[in-house]
Amino acid sequence: MSSTSKINSVEDVLAWDLFSKGSKKRNKNVPKVSTLDNRLILETKNLFVVAGLGCFVPGYFLIITKSPYTSFSQLNDYEFEEYNWLVDILSNKIRVIYEKNTAIFEHGMCACAGGLDHAHVHVMPAPSNGIEKIFDQSVNNVLKKRAAGINKIEFKNNIFNNVHDISTIINFNDSYKIIDGSLLRIENLKESKISFEDKRNELLIKQQYINFSLHKKNLGFCTDHYLGTQFGREMVYELYSQSDEKIKDEFNQLLRSNPTKLIWRWQDYIFENNIIKTMSDFSLNVKKFFNEKDSSKYNFVNHVIKK
Repeated sequence: MSSTSKINSVEDVLAWDLFSKGSKKRNKNVPKVSTLDNRLILETKNLFVVAGLGCFVPGYFLIITKSPYTSFSQLNDYEFEEYNWLVDILSNKIRVIYEKNTAIFEHGMCACAGGLDHAHVHVMPAPSNGIEKIFDQSVNNVLKKRAAGINKIEFKNNIFNNVHDISTIINFNDSYKIIDGSLLRIENLKESKISFEDKRNELLIKQQYINFSLHKKNLGFCTDHYLGTQFGREMVYELYSQSDEKIKDEFNQLLRSNPTKLIWRWQDYIFENNIIKTMSDFSLNVKKFFNEKDSSKYNFVNHVIKK
């Protein structure tokens, strides 16, 4: 990414105007280098899609609201219908181009800095084989790495209440005692059997929530337990680490060269080449993924034209 494209903690870096202007500058051509504002792929009446930063696998999209919502639970019924149409288009693209499942996740009302509290949903390729067998364990792995739900532990006659200290201790030792809270597991995240669509009004009164699902598969959860930032991204990373040896080897090579960085943390790795590839791949045969009637209904506009 261009060094001139740094995130300002005050600016809304997910604002529609920012990406609209960026698309006009490049005349809708696929860029050679990504910047903060030139990653727009498409727009509809109420939403738009950009290539995501930290694209550790190609085909990573963000669906963003044009209105300054703080979560997708605030969408009205028409906007939600439009959103589902977009999810189907992107998921079909991912299935055909990358031969992958699709993970869809949101950290609603996350109160993040730099405009990242502007409502956005992540759409990312997920492993295609055997995901049903590893899903629950992968969630539990990430929960333990984050010490999710634990507030305080005792270890070697000392008390620890810092989440990073707690995480380090419980992931490398067994001789600790939880004295406040309890380690969350997948069962805690699945306590609500109500779908996100039917739960939207309830979520509006919550401080924050995480919604994670795999497209057209009965796998996922929607919870208001606090799990930390970028949980969805780490979850997809864990799924690949548990199921795809080729991608796992690529991840391990990066980890060996930069052991203090996290591959799933977008601030550590932008994955420039994958951003450009995502935009280029989407530009191919766009129209075969939807019909003209729906395109007109939702005011679809393509912002990537490969020349």
